[in-house]
This record gives sequence, structure tokens and C-alpha cells, in this order.
Amino acid sequence: MVNEIEDISDNLLVTRIRCNDKDAFKTLYDRYNKKIYFFSLRYLSNNIEAEELVQSVFINVWEHRESLDANISVKNYIYKAAVNYIYNYLKKKAIRARFVESEIKKGEIHSNLTYEQVFYHDLERSISAIVEALPSQQKKIFQLSRYEGLTHKEIAKKLDLSERTVENQIFRSLKKIRNILKGGISLVLMLISF
Repeated sequence: MVNEIEDISDNLLVTRIRCNDKDAFKTLYDRYNKKIYFFSLRYLSNNIEAEELVQSVFINVWEHRESLDANISVKNYIYKAAVNYIYNYLKKKAIRARFVESEIKKGEIHSNLTYEQVFYHDLERSISAIVEALPSQQKKIFQLSRYEGLTHKEIAKKLDLSERTVENQIFRSLKKIRNILKGGISLVLMLISF
């Protein structure tokens, strides 16, 4: 009986499958599973996905057997189901890849921000510690200039000093900070001159 079934046309197989004939379904499966597998493998480039596609297509055929039409090519139906599966798979894969890429970028940005924030706070603490260790007048001038934003002229007037003395004291403060930190001088200058 199985040999007889192997020789029947697709249309007759569909008619028998519609009547829940499992032998007819097995014959249809045996006839097309390898073809669908190799067809899908060209697009999926993944053995496991290709095998899953074959299973999904034939499960779909069995589950919708009552709606199969013996006058329409079952071969076309099977290939169309495979193409739809491949399309959906590739679409999901592309969406997943874009999502992963955006998450990685977010992570990198977050990671860079975190690193920069930690670095900035460490640098800020180091500068504060160095400023605290400056001689009293130098410290006062530096704080008025960098933390309170006063000009050299305003500092000179407030402390009853010459502008030249204020400039010299700020220069010495910056030089001491640079010498102690020695590495990231441009970053230090950027931070303390804003």
C-alpha cells in the first residue's frame, strides 16, 4: 500500500490528507521535506533553522489539511509557506540585530559616561585636595578666580592686592596642580578654567 501511495499525484495525496490519511501525509512529507530543507538552507544558512522550517511548514500543512484544495498545487502551497517562514525569520533576525546593536551602543554610551563621570569626580577631588594644601593667600585667590568666577581685577580690589600679584598667584596655583597631577594636563586646564 505504501508503494501505491508513493506513486500517486500530489492532488490525490491532498484529497487523502484532507480525510486524515497519515500515510498520504507521510508520502507528501517524504516527497518534499529534503527539497524544502535545501531550498531554505540557501537563505537561512543554518541547519537547525532549516530543519525547524521544514517541521513548521509540514505541521502547518497537517493543521490546515481541511482547507487544502486538491485543485491547487500543494507544491506551491508548501514553497509559499517556506518563503513566508524565511521572510519572517529574516525580518525577526534583522529586528533583533538592530535591537542588540542599539543596546550595545546604549551600554557603550552609558559605560563611557559612567567612566567619564568617575574620572571627572576623581579629578575634581584631587584638585580640591591640592587647592586645600596651597598657601593661604594663593588658595583664597584661586578659589575666588575658579570657584566664584571673579576676574583678576575684582580679586585684586577685594583683597587689596595688585592685579599682577593675583595673576602670579593663579599661575603658581595652576603650575602646582599640573605638576602634581602630571598626566591629563589639558583636561585639568579645561576643568579649572571654565
